[in-house]
Amino acid sequence: MSINYREAKRILNKQEEAREVINSYRGLESIGKRMQMRNNKDLILKLFEIEEDEEIVEVFTHLKALYEEQWGDAEATAPPEKPGVVSVDESDPIDSLEVDADTPSPTVEPVSAS
Repeated sequence: MSINYREAKRILNKQEEAREVINSYRGLESIGKRMQMRNNKDLILKLFEIEEDEEIVEVFTHLKALYEEQWGDAEATAPPEKPGVVSVDESDPIDSLEVDADTPSPTVEPVSAS
């Protein structure tokens, strides 16, 4: 056997953590669909409209810390002509909220104690 018990337990814990992350994103995808959003940009703008100003400042602070490079790019870019109106690039598959229903959820394999 090439893996010890502790390593196997660590892997199982990571699999559970990964499953929780995947499930949380699935929830976001269904929120976008239920709100009839065309893409992630529309969903983000709608969520900012719902929140109070204090929460938006907090979110922006986190975004700036997490995505410093993109934040700098955004600051260096000219503001949009119509703030709050996003354009959709139909050729960009990353912006889609579609979920492949045929994609299986990760499964946990039992580890034998032998």
